[in-house]
Parts: sequence; C-alpha cells; structure tokens
Amino acid sequence: MDMSQYLRMFLDESEEYLQTLNQSLLELEHNPSDEQLINNIFRAAHSLKGMAATMGFDRMANLTHEMENVLDRIRAKKMVLTTGIVDILFKCLDRLDKLVKEISHSGAETSEVDDIIELLQNVDSIKDGAASPTVKSTSVEVDLMDTNSDEQSTIISHLKTDYYCYVLDVELVKDCLLKAVRGFMVIKNLKEAGVVVKSIPSLKEIEDEKFDYEFKILYLTKESEKEIESIVTDITDVKGIQIVRITEDNLTGETGPYIENGIQEVAAAVEVASEESEESNAQLTQQDLKITPTVRVDIDKLDSLMNLVAELLINKTRLEEISNRMNVSNELFGDILQQLDRVTMNLQHTVMQVRMVPIERIFNRFPRMVRDLSKELNKKVNLIIDGAETELDRSIIDSLGDPLVHLLRNAIDHGIEDPETRKKAGKSEFAELRLSAAQKGNEILIQVTDDGRGLDAKKITKKALERGVITRDDLTKMSDHEKIMLIFRPGFSTSEVISDISGRGVGLDVVRKTVESLDGHIYIDTELGKGTTFNISLPLTLAITQALLVKVCDETYAIPLSVIEGAEDITAEQVQMVQGQEVFVLRGHLIPLVWSHKLLGLSIPDLNDNTEQLSVVVIGTGKKQVGLIVSELINQQDIVIKSLGEFLIDVPHISGATILGDGEVALILDVRNIA
Repeated sequence: MDMSQYLRMFLDESEEYLQTLNQSLLELEHNPSDEQLINNIFRAAHSLKGMAATMGFDRMANLTHEMENVLDRIRAKKMVLTTGIVDILFKCLDRLDKLVKEISHSGAETSEVDDIIELLQNVDSIKDGAASPTVKSTSVEVDLMDTNSDEQSTIISHLKTDYYCYVLDVELVKDCLLKAVRGFMVIKNLKEAGVVVKSIPSLKEIEDEKFDYEFKILYLTKESEKEIESIVTDITDVKGIQIVRITEDNLTGETGPYIENGIQEVAAAVEVASEESEESNAQLTQQDLKITPTVRVDIDKLDSLMNLVAELLINKTRLEEISNRMNVSNELFGDILQQLDRVTMNLQHTVMQVRMVPIERIFNRFPRMVRDLSKELNKKVNLIIDGAETELDRSIIDSLGDPLVHLLRNAIDHGIEDPETRKKAGKSEFAELRLSAAQKGNEILIQVTDDGRGLDAKKITKKALERGVITRDDLTKMSDHEKIMLIFRPGFSTSEVISDISGRGVGLDVVRKTVESLDGHIYIDTELGKGTTFNISLPLTLAITQALLVKVCDETYAIPLSVIEGAEDITAEQVQMVQGQEVFVLRGHLIPLVWSHKLLGLSIPDLNDNTEQLSVVVIGTGKKQVGLIVSELINQQDIVIKSLGEFLIDVPHISGATILGDGEVALILDVRNIA
C-alpha cells in the first residue's frame, strides 16, 4: 500500500507528539513522582512508535521502542528518574526531531540512532540512575486495588456471581485502515457477552486512532476463553488475542499479586485515567465512539481562501462606490448591498478565525531551550509563560519563532547574571524570565522580560563607536532610548568573547527586520540593575485590516487603525516650537508634530493665516505619541493589504498598498518609526 499520501499527516502528528514529550518531560523533571505525567509520556512515546512503524520508518520506531522501555521501568517504579536519565531522554527526543526533519526534507531517515539506543539500553550505568534491579517483564508485581471503589465493587460482585475477569490483549492487522471502527466493533461484540470495565488506550485515543494496532481491555464475562477468542477473531482485521484471567485473590492480594504483564498496563492506566475517560469507558456506546468533527487543512488552501475573500471585499467596496456615485435609490438594490455587506463581513470574520492559532504553538518549544541553555551557562533561570492561549494569524506565527529564540537566548546570555553575582546584588539566585502575549485591540503585544542587569546605554554607545556603527556627531544628537536601540544595528554586539551562543553581532538585527517585515514594531524598556523588557507589537493578521483613509496633497493614503490613538483638528496658532521641534498640546501632554508631506518627500503647503485648520492623526509608537499632519481625513474602512513586491519593498514609510472602491490604488503608510 502506498503510504506517501499519509506522510504530511505523519509529520504533523509527530511534531505534536515530540512537543508534548518535551513539555511533559520538563514538568516530570520538577515533579518526578507525578505518575500521571509518566503515563502521559509513555502513551505519547507509544503512539509515536506505532505511527513510525506503520509508515516504515524503522529507525524512529526502534529508537522510540527503547525510550518506551526506559519509561516503562520508571512507570513500574523499578527505576528512579534522575537528571542524568532526563538528559538521555532529551537526547533521544532531539534525535527523533532530527529524523522527522530529515523525513520532511527528503522522505527518508539518514541519521544513525545506534548511539542513543546504546545509552538507553545502558541507562543503569548512570550513577544516580536505577534504584533497584530490574525484573523480567513477563511476570511483574501489580496492585489492582488502584481501581476506584465503584470498579472494584463491580469486579468483585461479578466474580461472586459466576463471572470471570480477564485482561484481553487484542492486536489488529498492521495494514488495517479503519482502526477506530475495528476497535469499536471488538468492544461492541464483547459488551454483548459481558461487561467492559477498562480499556487501554483511552476512549479518546481509540477515537483518534492513536494506538499501535493493539489495545487492552479489562473484561467481565461468563463465557470461556475459547468463546471470547471466537467473538473477537471473527471480526475482520483482527490478527489475534491474548487472554489472561484474574481471580479475586489477585485483586485482594491474599495469595500474592503476581500476574502477567498485560494486567500491569491496565493497572497503570487506572491511576491516570481522568474522570471523563473513566465514565466513557464504563459506559461505552456507539455514540461515544463518534469521530471528532475536525479536519486538517493545508495552509496554502487557507491562503487561497483568504485571497478570494479579499477580492470579494474589494468588489463589494467598489459596488458601494458605484452606488454612491450613481445615486442609486432603489430599495431592492439597497437591501442587496446590505445583505452582501453582512455576508462578506461574516465570511471575512470566519476565514480569519480559521487562520488564527494559539501562540502556544511556538511558546511551548522554549522551556526546553531555556533549560538547556541555562544549564550550559551555569545560570539558574525560571521561565514563566503567560497568555499562551492568545491567538494570532498562522502566517505571522510561522515567522515569529526565530525572533523569540534570539530574544530569549540574548536575555539568558547577556541580561541574566550568574547566581553568585545575583546574590551579591541582593537578588534571588534564580532569575525570572517571563514570556507573555496579550491582545490589545487589533494588535498582539508580546513581551520578553528578565530581571537581570539591564542595558547600559554608556556601554552600548562605547561599543557602537568602537565598531563604527555610529560617529561621535551622531552620538550627540541621540536620546537615551535611541542609544539603547543601537543593539538592533547589524554587526553590533557587546559580548567580549565569541561563542556559539553570541558575540558575532548576528541576532537582534534579524529580530528587528523580521518584526518589521510582519508590519510590527519592537521597542525596549530597561532599567540598569533591574532588568529589561523587549516589547513586540504585531497586527492580528497581514491580510485584511481596518484603516483610516487620508489625503496628502492630492493622493489618498491608508493608515492602519491599530496604530491610531485619535484624530484632532487644530489651528496653526496651536503649533508651538520646543527645542526646534513643532508640537501641540493634547490633554496636557506635548505631542511632537510630523508633516506627512515632508515624510513622503512632498512640498509642505503654506499656511495663509494662523486660523487655518490642520488635520492631525495621533499615532502611538511604543510608549510615544506623534501627531501626523495630513491634508484631509476621509473615512474609515476595511482594506485588503497587498504587497509592493521585491523592487519596492524598501520604500521608506510605505508598508503596502490597497485597492479602493473606485479602483484606484492607495499606499499604506508605515508610521511606526516616525517618532
């Protein structure tokens, strides 16, 4: 059978499982006695192994199998989880991640796995590793009293009324395409002849086909083992079944709780089953096994759909413009326009919601990176993540990973002091590194904050002069904030030593370019000795946004509403000069003024008298406000953002273009850096 059609799904699910494994293993390192975490990790590894084996990727399957063996011993309390074992498991996950990337690029595994397999097989040699000798997996000690009281009562009461209790290990044919359906048929047929108490994997995993063609059932029936075998093997695609009988002595421990390996897995699952899965397994019905109504959609198809919605929005705007110009007063035509407007807005909103994904998609990869880097630099860092549920357009999220990696690495390497230095400064030896996201209007604000040494403007300007980034004449004209922002210049670094972490002047300039390419803005808040916050503001989407249309001379321009804090009409006499800068007073604050004509290289109109009205758009850039003087305010409307293309991408103060209702093209002003 050709498995290539399932490759994309395999890669997506593998990445999700690896992310889950990394995150759960980090949590387990801090809570090694959390049996639920251990079982979650074991199940994720087991599912990953099954998928790899099904797709024919033997190296992934073999490596995951050995990892599963180690996890199984930890789960069975035959080995104590230590930092050394965690390090080996992380190496295993790194190699699996590398294999997934190789498969994605070339369709084949190229990296060897024997070295990691050897580490996993010899994990007992780690000094702080195993706590006790291992036992053969064919016969293990199990305490079935871990079942809840209702299940215990059910089992014991049935055993006293001529029922038998079995653990059934059902295996399906490996090429079986409808695992969930076959699993349901097995359970349905068994229910007709007895009581299904528990199942492994959980009901949810069976629904999602997340099992390696094998599942186990804790089962009560009056039928013989031969009859059970007949009931199960009569179903298509069932390869075989293993049956182990449990007596009441096994449950109560009166004659020693030693049973076969299959029962161990059932007992372990009992401990970690959630209330939801307990109820659904106890009352398994055909309705419980319904397929979850979700589908995976290629991002290119979503991009195409968004483009079609954008074209529809443009034509709807043009139709309204034609109606206004022709002064159409037909009631039916007006109703149609209103209906079209409502449908278009709903469709636009729905498509944008489909494209939105939680930012945790990228946030979840950072705890592992912070752990490894702080360990390498001998620093103690607590990473705190806030607002991971905040949603952002998929196209923006895909580009945001690398900038955040640079900022976090920069914070740990440059910003956070070593434990001894922190103690001398009266700080906790554990530094706090916070990564947060929040929605503010039509923008997303992402912050990377550390409580380290802060940025030293004097040290930064000294290095900038040494490296020729600025001249002394430039320095005399710069504010403290502008001096701090020098760290975003290409080739700039304050590191004295070049390492594979920092020191080559590559990183923060890439961060700024990437953020600005996403129509975003980055600014810094810092206090020497207290810490630093990098603030990134981004639009919710790069496709459709609301904008204010303005006139500059005779041309129409669009300014995104996300950066506008208000609009004012002032007279020329309200304009004042402060230190050579034109300003006006707004609610007790001095707001610097910038002429849009000058910004765009056009001639500034002459003012005939001091009473002439000036239209000012108040722009918020970081924590600053700037008043942009324009010729005329037109109206507010939704616009479709179009790229200028590679030849015009570097035009200053222009971020894109849009098509207006009359078919004319209006440029979109980039006003984030005019302060």
